[in-house]
Amino acid sequence: MDQNRRQLMGVAAMLAASGCVTEALAAGAPALADHPMVARIWHGRTSADKAEEYRQYLFDVGVKKIASLPGNRGVQMMVSKSPEQAEFMVVSYWDSIDAIKGYAGADYTKVHDLPRDKDFLIDREPLVRHFDLGVNFWQG
Repeated sequence: MDQNRRQLMGVAAMLAASGCVTEALAAGAPALADHPMVARIWHGRTSADKAEEYRQYLFDVGVKKIASLPGNRGVQMMVSKSPEQAEFMVVSYWDSIDAIKGYAGADYTKVHDLPRDKDFLIDREPLVRHFDLGVNFWQG
């Protein structure tokens, strides 16, 4: 175990003892990403009446494809609904920016619209965001 990880685990244990974090978190956390990864985040909105149809379409045509690509470590789709609209967020996890470029090309920050996105989305966003994954902690 490297020095930084030991220090972080010591801080987590101290916080747990003080009641600031749960013991489950302190037992193995902060869990630094064992494997460096990049999170790619896309966001879009539909009208409420198209939300369910788009959710299924996004899963079938987008999420499943992303999950099958080389260098992809996983993908999540989130939905937030209101009476007027639904917001969708897709977070995909990648081994590296190079892995993303294998799918998205050199201009990897550009959104790659699905064929029917124009039928569903309000104000299509031109760019996706990327973040290095610094902590990867899931409670089981």
